Amino acid sequence: MERTTVSKPILTTMPAGHKYEARYAYDEWMDNTEYHCHDFYEFYIHVHGGQYFGLDNNMYVLKPNQIFIIPPFCMHGLSATSDIRNYSRGYLNLAPDMLRVLGCGQFDLDSFFRSYTSQGQYTFQLLPQDAEACVGLIRRLDTPRLNDPLEDFRKCGLLIDILHRLCQALRQAHPVTSNVLPNSVIQEVLTYINGNYTQPLMTEQLAKQFGISVSYLSHEFQKFTNRSVYDYILYRRVMLARQMMQTDLSLNAIAYQCGFNDYSNFLRMFRKLMGTSPSQFRKQIRQLHR
Repeated sequence: MERTTVSKPILTTMPAGHKYEARYAYDEWMDNTEYHCHDFYEFYIHVHGGQYFGLDNNMYVLKPNQIFIIPPFCMHGLSATSDIRNYSRGYLNLAPDMLRVLGCGQFDLDSFFRSYTSQGQYTFQLLPQDAEACVGLIRRLDTPRLNDPLEDFRKCGLLIDILHRLCQALRQAHPVTSNVLPNSVIQEVLTYINGNYTQPLMTEQLAKQFGISVSYLSHEFQKFTNRSVYDYILYRRVMLARQMMQTDLSLNAIAYQCGFNDYSNFLRMFRKLMGTSPSQFRKQIRQLHR
């Protein structure tokens, strides 16, 4: 029987007026996801069915009850060497300013989670009861949004509950280290690109630098990240430009600092990935932060 897939758009920024998204998801069959990033935190809890999870330069074997803390603009994606079947997970996306609100002036949640991720500790093994409780709360949050302040207040209580449980669990959980190297050369290439993507980079130059053929690099990199080398570099440059939109730098200066020597190319790629022009995007950001 021929299988079909449904294209699921990757959320890179919160919809206007939204500060969080909670989802429990189950797929009988799913493909790898492109490496991507977004401007909010993602708390991803793996229930079962996934194989590997790539995060920046590392790849992790997925185990039940494993949680990933993915900070804003950290590249990540699902990976597999065979079909992903009966894939179940829960995730909570939170804007950084929403984290600060949910701390109620008593606890700096943003600093708490950054204290782990800044040291390279992104994933932890939760106790089954902690993972089950957190996924249960996510499922209670995963309901249609109503124009009801009392319902919004109830959901804020659920958000505080899940974050409190996660903070307690992380204090006792053991960090999980990167435990699989599907291809050490490609991982070295990825690490190099992540550190130098604002500089001029070409597939031919990278292949020569790491002693591999262009065809091998192109094929294996695509398999590792679900993006071509060229696409990955451009994506990272555009995402960096997004981060810099909140500064007072001119759009020309941002384009140059992100590795675009031609503003028209920057304009074209930004509009392609973000669906809007850099000037329109900056205007939207400034309106949201008034």
